[in-house]
Amino acid sequence: METHLATAITFIYALTGITVIGLIVLFAIKLRHVAEEKRTARCLKTHQDYFQYVQAYIEEEERLQLPPGTVTLAERRIIQKKLFELIERFNGAHREKLIMLCQDLGLVEHDLQRLRSWRKWTRIDAAYNLGTMRSPQAVPELLGLLRRSSYDPSIFIIARAIAKCAQDEGTLRELVKLMSGYQKSFHQLIADILSESQVDFIPLLISLLKEQDQELVKIALVGLAFHAEPGMEGPLASLSRSTDKEVRIKAIKLLCRDSRFLTKERINRFMSHADWEVRAICAKAIGDLGLQGYIPLLKKAVGDSNWWVCRNSAHSLAQLHVDGFVALCEILQENNESGKLEMAYHVIQEELEKGESMQSNLDVQLDYNHKLHVYQKLNQQKTAAMHALEM
Repeated sequence: METHLATAITFIYALTGITVIGLIVLFAIKLRHVAEEKRTARCLKTHQDYFQYVQAYIEEEERLQLPPGTVTLAERRIIQKKLFELIERFNGAHREKLIMLCQDLGLVEHDLQRLRSWRKWTRIDAAYNLGTMRSPQAVPELLGLLRRSSYDPSIFIIARAIAKCAQDEGTLRELVKLMSGYQKSFHQLIADILSESQVDFIPLLISLLKEQDQELVKIALVGLAFHAEPGMEGPLASLSRSTDKEVRIKAIKLLCRDSRFLTKERINRFMSHADWEVRAICAKAIGDLGLQGYIPLLKKAVGDSNWWVCRNSAHSLAQLHVDGFVALCEILQENNESGKLEMAYHVIQEELEKGESMQSNLDVQLDYNHKLHVYQKLNQQKTAAMHALEM
């Protein structure tokens, strides 16, 4: 019994000691943080006139001058943070002047040295700083650092720094290949990182469409999601027949964003494609692009076996002005398929309910009035037919 009691007391003392040590550490961190804030406030106050000078003379042609007097290492780091805020706020020649000032202050050289530190997070912090300063001379070492890095969130800091510092397409190509090597399917994030670059990365993405590595192809397809360039059509047409479902769907989605790429042969192929996603994408594109010549194809597709294809086809018909709306109304007269009739009726009702919100747009209101007239006429004809049958 006494042994158990002694053990319990020892455990309590140990736990109390750990708690006290933890509190002391937290208090020390708090004191350090407060001291850092005071030091920063003093430095900003001391150099307030200098920061005002930088912002006032950033429009001038001459090089920005260094701060007066001797600047300590601690002060230089605080000034660096302030300059970084300005660098992210400005573009073009103004940003270039601020970056040049960082070089003159020795900030670039200092972080290049820190990039070689044995401490990982010192290297990561240096990479972030060099990226903010768009330092071309840092590119070789940043690429080397990325090659040596194992997979963790820090690789994205390094990658973004490389993109910001890059001066040519070759650097961006190397960056994309290194990132794709992790095989983690963060295609959208890589595309976002590329958008940070000062280099036009669209030609790179178009060239990646022709790569054998499917990871590179997927990055290119994601990155080109909001771009339509003439050089894309051939590679996208080829990828639309890919055995990789994700690749072919993304390629077809890009082809369907631009009416220049949607030939009659492609639309017919896509609307009869084995993948329901492809049929749905194409059906939506016909309405979005206003391709009225395909109203009969959409009318037929409202009876597709997939609900999304039916829905997109019906909504596209509603988008194609009066002719498309007439085709929807014709479905109510011509078809006995319950699913097709229900979808057409639902979209027609949605379209007619929009009337009250269209009062301010005359063209849209006229279009709506015409659709309403078509629907009312259909109902009158149906009512007359029913009376004739009863007689």
